[in-house]
Amino acid sequence: MSRNVISIIAAIFCVTSVIAQNKTTLLQRINEIKSQNEFYFWDQYTHPNADTAKIGATKRLLLDVNSNRSDDAQLSVEEVMPHASYINIDRGNLKQYFVYLKKTDAIAIGGGSATLPVANTPVVGVPINTPAVTPSSQRPFVPDAFVQRIMDTKYFVRVCKLLRSLQTQGQILQFGKLKDVEDYSSLDLILFDMQSQQIVTMLSPVTATGSRTNVVNGSEDSLDNYPTNMTAAIWYIKK
Repeated sequence: MSRNVISIIAAIFCVTSVIAQNKTTLLQRINEIKSQNEFYFWDQYTHPNADTAKIGATKRLLLDVNSNRSDDAQLSVEEVMPHASYINIDRGNLKQYFVYLKKTDAIAIGGGSATLPVANTPVVGVPINTPAVTPSSQRPFVPDAFVQRIMDTKYFVRVCKLLRSLQTQGQILQFGKLKDVEDYSSLDLILFDMQSQQIVTMLSPVTATGSRTNVVNGSEDSLDNYPTNMTAAIWYIKK
């Protein structure tokens, strides 16, 4: 084997090793941020287009940030992006953006009209394609009072505030984002449209048949019917 060929092989090996080391370092940094929920807002999004992935991650982050702000102090993607930090990791043909923002920095954006969230304050993560469903019974399905109250609250930020209030009153044990739990098959879900931040529907835990029940209209449903690039979800546990 010629000296030039050996040099080329050695160079390729070195570059590959550096890339692997850099990726490991980035993943370590991401895991470090994720473990500090009391200090950071964070989220992530993957898409074939890098710009879409970055904006998608920011929109998801905003769901957390805005849940702690009053209705007249809601922040936009454009306001948050200059203050947020991004980590980009290629995953094959897909681009993944991890975004994070110090909670103390979030207060200052837009005039500092927000309050510092309580450590580990849960909220979401997922968003819309409401399937056409029809109750199997001939009699109209009527959701229970809790479901009606949540649906009437309508918007993501207001629902989060309501759930916090109900948690304080002991009516809700816990609630949070899908990304904060490994298995949410046993949890009730509230789904929101990522764009409008309005409620799409509410789903029961997974039943014995492997599906969920749509507790708004009583039909069989599934989380798979709601694409993750369009919807956000909150899980909750009632007392």
